[in-house]
Amino acid sequence: MPVGLIVFSWNKRIGAEVFAKYPEEFQVSSDTLMRIFSTHAFEESGGFLSMIIGALNIASYYSGPEKGYYVSLFLSLEEDPDLYEDAVLDAANLILSNQDMEQVKPLIPSIYARIAFYPKLTDEQKTATALTDRAKQIILETLDEDGSSTKGELTSLLKDILKLEYIDINAALNSLIKLGLIKVSSVKGLPTEGVFLIGNVFVTRIPPVTAVRRLKQLDLPAEVENDYLTEIKNFFQQYKPSPSDNERILNIIIDPDTYTVLNLLRLAPVTQQGLNKVKNQVKDLNLALKKLWDADLLRILKNKKGEEFYLLKSDIRVQKYFPEYIINTIRTNYNQKTKPSPVLTEHLKLLRDTYLSLPEEFTSYKPPITEES
Repeated sequence: MPVGLIVFSWNKRIGAEVFAKYPEEFQVSSDTLMRIFSTHAFEESGGFLSMIIGALNIASYYSGPEKGYYVSLFLSLEEDPDLYEDAVLDAANLILSNQDMEQVKPLIPSIYARIAFYPKLTDEQKTATALTDRAKQIILETLDEDGSSTKGELTSLLKDILKLEYIDINAALNSLIKLGLIKVSSVKGLPTEGVFLIGNVFVTRIPPVTAVRRLKQLDLPAEVENDYLTEIKNFFQQYKPSPSDNERILNIIIDPDTYTVLNLLRLAPVTQQGLNKVKNQVKDLNLALKKLWDADLLRILKNKKGEEFYLLKSDIRVQKYFPEYIINTIRTNYNQKTKPSPVLTEHLKLLRDTYLSLPEEFTSYKPPITEES
């Protein structure tokens, strides 16, 4: 686990100026901060570095001279700082997007908690986390429409839409690259590196298949079982994915407590005794259940003996897929000469390489039609 987080800048006259830290009692010597500053000094443009200083591993981000801030996460020697790269980059973007550093201080405890939990996230949670980040949403929406862009164009777009003076585009792109959704490549003639869409994600609800298969084992009254099945059937007959519903279910996935309970219910219906098995893994079990109920994911049924069973009404799928439709976007850009040929050629190469490296189920997959389609 991390042991502390410090946000500081470097003053040539007085040395390190600490703007925020967590926990409050966490102490780091001025010599350690100087060594962080010195290590980053070789990377004048800024970025992420991992380093060992004394008995600590450090995952550290430098914003570059434009802002001049360091966001440094301190870990024990047993921890791998590279596992925290995406979390530190996202935290740095959130911290440095504020005009007034005083406004950042109240946010530091929650930012620290998110960083600390990040290595434990599943791929589903990491994808959902990216999809709930407004800057990443804008990047994916832009690339979904245009196919490709440049770092410079995306930086200007984000600053304009988000009304920010500072954006580290590399930090914003980093997790999307790791998730296999975009590629960054240098193309002759472009003022900055090109950014290309090679994957996308859809979010939807799916029927709770496991819960339905286990119904006969629960000894439910016939009318209770029938009402439950009818409710599921009616729900999915009327269900259409929408941005608002997607946001609601993505927030379930990125919340550690609700996600823990959701995964338990994905395996089988459970009694209150079964829920108690995860009570020590969540901060507030009742709150997690309420969030699942409010999101229309949970139902509670009683069997003939009066025992309560907790079942899913619907499940969630966050699915990455290969964007075959981008080929048509590239063709349109070529015919209308809206993008240089080298850019389009590079995009086709990246798509080809991606397609050939995907499992068969990904290459043949097509997302469902949504309300917006």
